[in-house]
Amino acid sequence: MSLDTSESQKIQDTLAREPHVTIFLRPIAPPAALGLAGFAGSTFITATYIARWWGNEDSPLIFFPFVAFWGGLGQFVAAFFGYAARDTLVTVIHALWGSFWMSIGLLYLLVATRVLPPHPIDEHFPELASWFIILTFFTWSGAIAATARDIILCLVLVFLAIGSTIACCLFAYGTSVHTGMKAAAYFWIFSAILAWWRVTVYLIEEAYGPSSGVARFFPIFRSGMERQRPLLVPGLGEPGVKRGMPGVM
Repeated sequence: MSLDTSESQKIQDTLAREPHVTIFLRPIAPPAALGLAGFAGSTFITATYIARWWGNEDSPLIFFPFVAFWGGLGQFVAAFFGYAARDTLVTVIHALWGSFWMSIGLLYLLVATRVLPPHPIDEHFPELASWFIILTFFTWSGAIAATARDIILCLVLVFLAIGSTIACCLFAYGTSVHTGMKAAAYFWIFSAILAWWRVTVYLIEEAYGPSSGVARFFPIFRSGMERQRPLLVPGLGEPGVKRGMPGVM
């Protein structure tokens, strides 16, 4: 069922009508908590390696399973439940980056089994650049949408998008890749740290409550729009409920 915004009377009648369905709600934890945790782990490991904090050229052959499963599969599961929870931002961002990390894990598996030759991260890599175009555009879209939620989540995506933009340009044009990738890695490190902070807030608020004294030590600076929105609203013209939307009571 679809309604045009000009059909104000039909919209009011639809909202006021008692649906002839039985709704069973299945409470789940915030999918973003799992997604951001997986993202933080995989991104921090990979970004600190790219920044030359540790490791050698063979290190990715050892840590790629953790990146693929915790960062990739973990985020993809979060996206799946975000889809069920009707959280579009969680669904798009975590399906996007979860698929990316699983793909990176698969590539390193093929390198480890000598099916593919190794490709250093600081060299011209147009095939990876083409995928970073997609990652960059959708991450910037998510960052814009996250401004309606809280500053920490927004900065997670902003730093991630900046690093991805730098990497995309470097992989595509292949100049000063070594130095430039370290700059991109530091943006990813900041993004991973902020993602860890946001996951910690999820844990603290569930354990002590969002209004507790403990939660005040972990600010995320929710937007005014986020503070005013209801937790849940009825589905518009369809059975079920979804996350509260601005202007809908």
